[in-house]
Amino acid sequence: MTLPELAPRRRYGGIVATWAFALVAALAIAVFVPFEWRFRWFGVAGGLSVIFGFVAHLIDGRTSGYIFRVGVAALGALALIGVVALVAVLVAVSPV
Repeated sequence: MTLPELAPRRRYGGIVATWAFALVAALAIAVFVPFEWRFRWFGVAGGLSVIFGFVAHLIDGRTSGYIFRVGVAALGALALIGVVALVAVLVAVSPV
């Protein structure tokens, strides 16, 4: 017989942490990396964000909904990186 959890853990902490990691990495790349290398580094940041999502949810230790949580974290992180990359392109090609 299993005992119920007395204080259930937060379910979305790993998702928020993954999104925050992706956003900080993408903004750092957009600001500090030269334009010629920027989009290669956005790809690296996307890969690292997916790995970070896996690790964050493995540390959580809950098996229920693992695939869903990792999927939401990874897709959200890649979407954030894509939005930052789009803004970086628009800023780079806009006449000032």
